[in-house]
Amino acid sequence: MTLHYTDDFMISRHLSLMLVLGSMSLPTLAQTEATDRTLDGVTVVGTRMPEVKQNAAASITIISAKQIQEMSQILPDMQAIVGYFVPGVPPTGNSVNERYNTLRGRSILVLIDGIPQSTPLRATSRDLRTIDPSAVERIEVIKGATAIFGNGANGGIINIITKQNKEHRPLGGMATLAYTDHNFFKTSEKTSGYRAGGQIYGEAGDFSYLASGTFTQTGSPISAGGVYLSPRYGLGDTKSLNALVKFDYAFSERTHLEVMYNLFRSEQQSPLVASGGKYLVSPRIGVPGKQPAEAIPEGIPHNHNAYIKLTSQELFSHTDLEVSLFARGVKVVTDYRKHNPKSPRWEETSGQALTRALQTGARAQLLSRLRLASETTLHLLYGVDFLLDKTSQPLVDGRYWVPELKAYNYAPFAQGKLNLADHFTLKAGARYDWINVQVPDYDVLRVCKTDPQIHVSGGTLRYRNLSVNAGLTYNGIRSFQPYFAYSQGFSIYDLGRTLRSAKSDVLGKIETDPVRTHNYELGFYSPLEHLFGEGTRLDLQGAVYYTYAALGSDLKSESGFWVVDRSPQRILGVELSADATLSPKLSVGATFSALEGYKETSKGAWSTYMSGQSIPPLKVTAHVIYRPIQALSLRLYGLHTGRRARFAPATPGGNDYQEAEGPVQPITLVSGQASYALGHFTLGVGVENLLNTSYYPVQSQLVARDAEYVQGNGRMTTLSLSYRF
Repeated sequence: MTLHYTDDFMISRHLSLMLVLGSMSLPTLAQTEATDRTLDGVTVVGTRMPEVKQNAAASITIISAKQIQEMSQILPDMQAIVGYFVPGVPPTGNSVNERYNTLRGRSILVLIDGIPQSTPLRATSRDLRTIDPSAVERIEVIKGATAIFGNGANGGIINIITKQNKEHRPLGGMATLAYTDHNFFKTSEKTSGYRAGGQIYGEAGDFSYLASGTFTQTGSPISAGGVYLSPRYGLGDTKSLNALVKFDYAFSERTHLEVMYNLFRSEQQSPLVASGGKYLVSPRIGVPGKQPAEAIPEGIPHNHNAYIKLTSQELFSHTDLEVSLFARGVKVVTDYRKHNPKSPRWEETSGQALTRALQTGARAQLLSRLRLASETTLHLLYGVDFLLDKTSQPLVDGRYWVPELKAYNYAPFAQGKLNLADHFTLKAGARYDWINVQVPDYDVLRVCKTDPQIHVSGGTLRYRNLSVNAGLTYNGIRSFQPYFAYSQGFSIYDLGRTLRSAKSDVLGKIETDPVRTHNYELGFYSPLEHLFGEGTRLDLQGAVYYTYAALGSDLKSESGFWVVDRSPQRILGVELSADATLSPKLSVGATFSALEGYKETSKGAWSTYMSGQSIPPLKVTAHVIYRPIQALSLRLYGLHTGRRARFAPATPGGNDYQEAEGPVQPITLVSGQASYALGHFTLGVGVENLLNTSYYPVQSQLVARDAEYVQGNGRMTTLSLSYRF
């Protein structure tokens, strides 16, 4: 059976090539010239076309290695780090489940060194929790729909770049030990945890290497009131391991071969079980207990990422070459669900679901620099991507909730950047995706035994999509550099979620059309030097944006299950950030982001709000960094989220809200971190929730479920010692 959504262009001739190339890894998004460096106070970022951030015609946030290291001493969690530093991303929900993690209200394409961590065929909701912060060099966030990266980047991309060997010496490294306690002044073995890790790197002739490893054991988290938090989807009582190795061989000064492998695994083994919980009344807590004997530990048994990449600068006439292969395999185990007659699933049986995904592919790209006139240069990036994605969602007992789906993706792309008279930068690009998704014959796993059995005849879903982008930046005035950008996004949104709830036995009658977004953005960068005196600096960045999707991707609850709401959507938002160096000893910064989303329920009627599954409340962050002496650094971080109450309860005056429509009350949190350097040693202390504020995370409030109405961490203290050699 063959289903056509646009043109019927066959890609079968490419499949054999995919199978050959799919055994290794993807490129790191043209990082050849994209290391962190500063040009006249402007950071150069590593997108597929290396460029000055201010000329990128996009809103870009870069989280540096120093920021990652400092925040990790407070909470070593990737989602928490990204949620704090990036406007448009919700703060951490203190949960491993990231289904409420969006960027500007849209889906995020998460990459590790360019390797996709997102699984559009069936979301794992663990995209940012597949690597430890200790293995990360920096994080680059390109906000807004992006055409150049293809499937899944409707809201933008988060590219996590792993550690790099930047020191040209035979041998170097560091080791770190840390102790954490959720109840530091009333020490308990149950609440304490630890981290141990290290790195080693060096060069020998034309060969360089880096190896990094970290092991973490978290304790049982407690609330500000001293009550154990529910372990369901929790971050407590979890063992995790991250191992990273990189090798680089220089054939010549211009040509390098690089190999990378990164392993992450986590497993929760809690002495607690979830108990109680009544939405808006009392929290879900943890009490001593054991899981049923048939349950297996929740977590990520493995997440493998690997690539092999060949780069050659000036291969011919001002043209660089990059060819790479990649592979990624992940297994995610969710929580065990005991049969509940009031809310049955899986044919009225208990069970436990897991998600498996294997993604392999290749990329070949060229970057040419063409001098058109004395002050006009064209940078042209062009190439092709291949991707094979196999994803399924079985139950632990062998039954399939989502059958194994296979997606074959072939996509040529081109991106150009033209510098005009040192005042304007014009960017434009396009990408064409051919995607074939093979769906086998399968039986829908019924909710109740009395439901009719639906057998779906499989076939091939064909997606053809052209995405374009364009942007213009004016940099004639150094203190104010505005830009305008338009881009399109494309996503096969969580296809497995739709197929597992199919109501038809014919694949062609199931709504599987992709989500296509149109993003309009107006923004600016303003680097202001010597504003508060000699050596001071103020960096401002802001953007307003509007996105539209004719077919939406918001989720709604039907009979206790999430299904995709295809109503048209539009989102409006604003983002601001500021970083100021007030003196050699004092610097401050702040961010602000707010957005609102609407659904069209009938022709021309945009009166219905999008749910909290996509739209978080406003977020404000602020930080102060003070260095009284060179060896001592003191940091204070503040986070505030606003109120969002857009929906009424199902029963007037009651607490029975639809999922993702719960009212969100404001949250204000303060955290602190300090470090002292003593020779090769560095002592550190980090305190999450410094004031021991009692609160419910945003996610816990808006989901409106008794089982997920869990409080946030109380005060948590981390002591660390590191040694660098």
